[in-house]
Amino acid sequence: MVLPGQLIPSPIRIFRNVKDDSVEETLRAMHLANTVDNTYEWGIGWVRTILCSIAAALAISAIETNSDFSLWEWTAEWVYGMLKDFGQWLVDLVS
Repeated sequence: MVLPGQLIPSPIRIFRNVKDDSVEETLRAMHLANTVDNTYEWGIGWVRTILCSIAAALAISAIETNSDFSLWEWTAEWVYGMLKDFGQWLVDLVS
């Protein structure tokens, strides 16, 4: 069991030759850098997504509050129109 503050034992060596230690250490460093980079990008991506979603919700709310425009009504009317046209198309198709 590895306790906090202790070094984690290294896995099986890739290269068996003593001269190849620098190559193995380089590969380990590249792997660590890639892991940190991926974790950072994913974390920043999620934070950016959440912040942009909140900003968009606040912007739409401000627009709807200060004008007669309502995104919900506009979207609901559009969906209703599409369903009505689809229903009419089906009726025309059957008759």
